[in-house]
Amino acid sequence: MTGGAGMMGGMGVWMFVFPLLMLVTVAALAAVGVLGIRALASQGDDGSADAEPDESPVELLQRRYAEGELTEAEFERELERELERESGEGVNARVSGDPDRTREAERAGRD
Repeated sequence: MTGGAGMMGGMGVWMFVFPLLMLVTVAALAAVGVLGIRALASQGDDGSADAEPDESPVELLQRRYAEGELTEAEFERELERELERESGEGVNARVSGDPDRTREAERAGRD
């Protein structure tokens, strides 16, 4: 006779170890998933914090220009659009009095 080592002995210790290992594996995968989702959710699109909610659109443009995200021509163009939107009249507003180099280049290209 084989004692408890054969088929008659049943699963033995594995009857308790296998479900425990499955439970630990599922819990570890769930924890990694939750941590990964939280890490992705805490980052902005570019990893930086979003603009403050009380920042006006003009202040946002000024900050982006100061940080180098916008060129001078882009800044002036976006600022002009924002000022037109704020005035509601469509008046062509200039802040600094400098000519818009982008429009001059477009006019020169058409001639």
